[in-house]
Amino acid sequence: MQPMVRAAALTGYPTLLSELGGSAHQALARLSLPGDYLDRPDRLIPVATKIDLLELGAQLSGCRHFGLLLGRHQNISMLGMVGLLIQQCDTLREAMVTIADQIGRHVQGLEVRLEERDDQAHYHFTYRVPGYIRPSRQHNDNTLMGAYNILTFLYGEPIKLRAVYLCGEEPKDLEPYTQQFHAALRFNHPENTLVFDRHCLDHAIAGGSPALRRLINSLLHRHRWDDIESKVEWIITNLLPLDQVSLEAVATALDVPPRTLQDRLLKRGLSFQHLLDRVRMRSAQVYMLDTHLSLTEIADLLGYSQLSALTRSFKRVMGESPAQWRRKHKAETVNIASFVK
Repeated sequence: MQPMVRAAALTGYPTLLSELGGSAHQALARLSLPGDYLDRPDRLIPVATKIDLLELGAQLSGCRHFGLLLGRHQNISMLGMVGLLIQQCDTLREAMVTIADQIGRHVQGLEVRLEERDDQAHYHFTYRVPGYIRPSRQHNDNTLMGAYNILTFLYGEPIKLRAVYLCGEEPKDLEPYTQQFHAALRFNHPENTLVFDRHCLDHAIAGGSPALRRLINSLLHRHRWDDIESKVEWIITNLLPLDQVSLEAVATALDVPPRTLQDRLLKRGLSFQHLLDRVRMRSAQVYMLDTHLSLTEIADLLGYSQLSALTRSFKRVMGESPAQWRRKHKAETVNIASFVK
């Protein structure tokens, strides 16, 4: 199954491309994508498509550092619920460790790790995208800028960097990078890495809520990757927004015949429909914590033909309607409303 990412990772793309003399519709059309492809931030899109759009953005605009510029428009909200979760951590260190633990399960293909050496902190992150032997300059720059924005948000002010390591060859124009990071730049590195003072990791994050953290953790659901049940649920979660959920599609992602998948689930007393319903209910709760999504939009994301179908299913499983559940967690959704703005 190809790596996927939230469309929120391209927040600001149409606006920036237009400002630079290009057209997002033209870029999308070149990839045979609809004009509203990026309109819904929770839509999952292939990482390969994100890379192609960033490279097209650079070509159509004539801006060699398009990905870096776009990164300035992006913030912690592009991580969705993972972004909200790390805001409930006590310190920057705990937040970064949480990102490393969670991000690969929700932003596929992205590997993150925190390394502490003497008085330095090394924050490594890189994508592993099948089919891309050489790193994309635009994608690397965009990922780098996004990571720096997240650190800045959590720290409360720009962190003074000691060095920045980047994948790929050194570009001809370094000024946009030096102006942005004010640190030594190193290219042709195997990973994107931000290096800063280790003591910054002890910085306290203000405004965290232990209760909200417990709720988000339960909704994100910690997977056991040697467990067929968790693997199926993870694949269903990622296929739902694409409206491609079926036993056959999940079996293909697991590289097993559909009948084999059915038998393996049956041995555990499970059915594909049972897991689909469970994932839908968990995903519905996650989406309902995002106050920018209406219940009708959530029903569509979860593959229900109409809102009434979601309401019936949710009430049968949860014992209350989606609207009632949302009202119950009004305090939490108020916090999230400020987070996503």
